[in-house]
Amino acid sequence: MATAIAEIISEAMIYIDDVRLQEQLDVNPALFYRRTSAYVSAAMPLLTSPPELYKHIVGGYVEPQYNTFTWTTTSASTTQETEVDTGCVGYDLCSVVIYSDDGQFVTPYTEATYDPETGIVTFPQQTEVGIEYELDFYKDGEVNTLTFSMKRLFGLAIAIVWDERFNRNWLNITPKVKDSTFSTVNESTYIDKLSNRMKENRQEFQDELRKYEQVNAYLNVNRTKSHWSLN
Repeated sequence: MATAIAEIISEAMIYIDDVRLQEQLDVNPALFYRRTSAYVSAAMPLLTSPPELYKHIVGGYVEPQYNTFTWTTTSASTTQETEVDTGCVGYDLCSVVIYSDDGQFVTPYTEATYDPETGIVTFPQQTEVGIEYELDFYKDGEVNTLTFSMKRLFGLAIAIVWDERFNRNWLNITPKVKDSTFSTVNESTYIDKLSNRMKENRQEFQDELRKYEQVNAYLNVNRTKSHWSLN
């Protein structure tokens, strides 16, 4: 059996521990998995020790699929339920949301039903004309079956990529405007602490990777198989 990308993301969430991610998952699960799956593929090149680990992972990699569709209510939809043919067939998730007029707030809409065999999303009778819904679709990907140790390493690798996203952010390293009504923390101290934390997290990941490689090397010495076996 393969290991689903969503399962790897769940492992990474333990180490990232960002409440905003949980909020995104609660509001729009399909969009959440679409965005975080990018970190999965970005983290793969970090898993190169032993080399067999990287080969094992990418050898069975199936990329997630996603799509987006919008639908706006009409006068007809205020009198009866509406079947919207999205053309998005075979997806695992369909999340429906409503954006505020200024695009700042998102409200999940849970009354629509999605048929993955036909791609039709059925909306119940609407209350007014002109409501715009965004529909996000996600079909999970997979990698070759991972052990508990592999999942932990993968989760840590994704957390490293997630951290570096913020460490490289232009706004974080740009001097901020200060006046009598607003002040910021000491920027040089903040950046130094951020960099030191990143180094510590990197070192922890490298230590875990070395331990994994050493354990596998030790176990394989005592095996009679002719090829390397991952644990």
